[in-house]
Amino acid sequence: METFLPSFQNHFITLFFGWHLGAFLLFDDLTQYGWHRFSHSNRTLWKLHRPHHIIEEMGVLVTYRNALLYYALMPGIWLSAILVYLGMGEVYLFYLPLKLVVIWLAHSETRWDRFMYKYKFLRPIAWVIERTISTPRTHFAHHGLTAKDGISHPNGNFGNLLFIWDVIFGTTKITKKYPQQFGDWNQLKETWYVQLLFPLMRSKDPMSELHSIKTKNDYDPSIDYQKFNK
Repeated sequence: METFLPSFQNHFITLFFGWHLGAFLLFDDLTQYGWHRFSHSNRTLWKLHRPHHIIEEMGVLVTYRNALLYYALMPGIWLSAILVYLGMGEVYLFYLPLKLVVIWLAHSETRWDRFMYKYKFLRPIAWVIERTISTPRTHFAHHGLTAKDGISHPNGNFGNLLFIWDVIFGTTKITKKYPQQFGDWNQLKETWYVQLLFPLMRSKDPMSELHSIKTKNDYDPSIDYQKFNK
């Protein structure tokens, strides 16, 4: 940026902070929603995102369990760097920790959102919150094993910081329950370093989907687990 667009460094630094925040929500969080959603429909990208879904228990350590290349190619990270260069770095110092906390809590086994449904007077607030940001109830559904349980939504609820993207684009499912089963839909297991470093390091098993970039054995992530096993 300093080489090709030196005159734009800190160009928007005096802009109202609300515009800075809006820029990060659009160019980071919305693009991450799209990236996440695309990883559930594209068979090659799914191989990079797959480590995030093989865990059979939810917890904060699941949060960033993806292949390294999944993050290296994530548009939001690069676009955020550009926004910082343009003068939005101070807002990013507040935006990023807030986003991290929301995402960690959405994966947390503490299920912090349960209390909102215990008291009748909190339910209208809960209705707004769960449609605005990611919560354990909505994100656990994304990690559920199969949509057949009526709770899980493996190919939806893609939001990271804001859940409202799912509401807007019609990929949401909200219930009053948590899934009982989590995990990878095709149940293939690989060593941690193959999952983390694919495709730089690949499986030695020719039948594995992580054996090469594209194989005839590739699993279609859009297929529900129960249908896949029939």
